[in-house]
Formats: sequence, C-alpha cells, structure tokens
Amino acid sequence: MDIRLNGKTALVTGANRGIGAHMAQALAAAGANVALHTRKPREDVNDQAQRLADDYGVDTTVLSGDLSEQRTIDEMFEAFDRHFGQIDILINNAGFENAHALEDMPFEDWQQLLDVNLSAPFLCSQHAARRMKKAGSGGVIINVQSIHDDVTRKGVAHYSVAKAGLKMLTRAAAVEWGEYGIRVVGLSPGAIQTDINREDNEALGIDNMNSWIPLGFIGETGDVSGVTVFLCSEQARYITGTTLYVDGGFMHNVMRYDMRPDHDLGV
Repeated sequence: MDIRLNGKTALVTGANRGIGAHMAQALAAAGANVALHTRKPREDVNDQAQRLADDYGVDTTVLSGDLSEQRTIDEMFEAFDRHFGQIDILINNAGFENAHALEDMPFEDWQQLLDVNLSAPFLCSQHAARRMKKAGSGGVIINVQSIHDDVTRKGVAHYSVAKAGLKMLTRAAAVEWGEYGIRVVGLSPGAIQTDINREDNEALGIDNMNSWIPLGFIGETGDVSGVTVFLCSEQARYITGTTLYVDGGFMHNVMRYDMRPDHDLGV
C-alpha cells in the first residue's frame, strides 16, 4: 500500500533524533511538508530538514524552543503559521525520562517531566485544534505515549503518570474534537532501538530484552514511523480516541518466569 500525504503539513515535536527524527522523515517521504521541532537550535537539524526537502521535494522548516514554557509553545505556532499557514498533522513526540525512587523524587523533577510529557502536548494540541477547527478541513493529532501509559516500572513513577495522563487526554480530545473532523490517536511504542537508548539497551543485555518480548526482538524506529504515516492517512479515517501499541507484545509479558510444563522457570 503506497500511502501518500501530498499537500498535508505536519509539525513533529522532538524531531531532532530518535523516533521523532524518523517520523519526520517518513512523513516527508509520503509527501507531507514538515516542521521539525528541536529544544535548542542545532545545525545538524537544519541539515536534516534540508536533506528531507532535497530528497522528497517537500517544504521543511526547523522550530526550536523549550516546550516546558507556554510562551515558547505560543511562539512556535506563530512561527509555524508564518511559514506554512495551515496545520494538518501534529505529532506530540517530544519527551524525556529520568529515574528516582518515588520517596526521594524531587518535586521539581516531577513537575518538569509532567510539563514536557503531558502539559506540552495539551498546549500544542490546543493550538493545533483551534487552527484545524478554523480551517474546517479536519486534521490528525498523534500523541506519542508509551507502553508505560498502562504498565509501570520501578523508578519512573512520574513518567508513567505523565504517559497515562496523555492516554486519557487522547480519549478526551477525540470525543470533543471529533465533530470538527479532528482525529486524535495515541501511539505507544515499547522497546525501540534508537541512538538515544542504545547504550541503556546494551547495558540491560540485548538477549535479555529480546527474551522479554513475545515477538523475540527489539523494535526499530521504522516500526513506529510507518504506523505513524498510516494513522495520518485517509486509510485510518475511522480511527480516533484509541491507542495503538507498537511493542511486539512486550506490555503483555511482565511476568518473567515461565510456568509452562517442560520449560525452565527462567529465574
């Protein structure tokens, strides 16, 4: 199936590396014009945007700013308007995580993570929905969540809370904005190998991680970006208010020992 997004205009937050960078590339490859957001101005992101324009014949631009600040988000959308004039697709991808024991977690770390992972998608979605509603042609908002919107881990309670909140925001926004033709969909990756997490995955042990995933392997960024293009297309026109898990079944295999007859317990 050759999915085309010609004439559509997209904004991808956190597009400088990892899953976000590959989402931006996949959207451009499908014919969409793309704004790539990065937290700080980066020459390599400017080069990335130019390569997408040259390779796929689309219009691209780079927007930068700290999404934990509401004023920055306001200014980012004003800059988007000046360059493109219309938004059809918003990918709320920007986010981060750090680790703390729950009883020792500093409130400022809790707050900063929720600001970027939950409040920023809320504010960006508001901006996008207002513009989509005014244009009258609908649109698509993809919230990049995580399997930890449903399955928690020790040490990252704030991350799980933020992603669970984003999952409910996806449902609420889909219900409110459906009458304007705006679809809102959650996309929750599992273990995906990127340039950001490669060292952490290797420290955990690739063989260990593969054994925890029912399909038997860590995913790649293309497994997420390809689904993103589909969800933004007319082929997915009846999909809204739900979350698609791209995780190889990882979230359904949290018990690491195997009780089946004739199998090692794995402990």
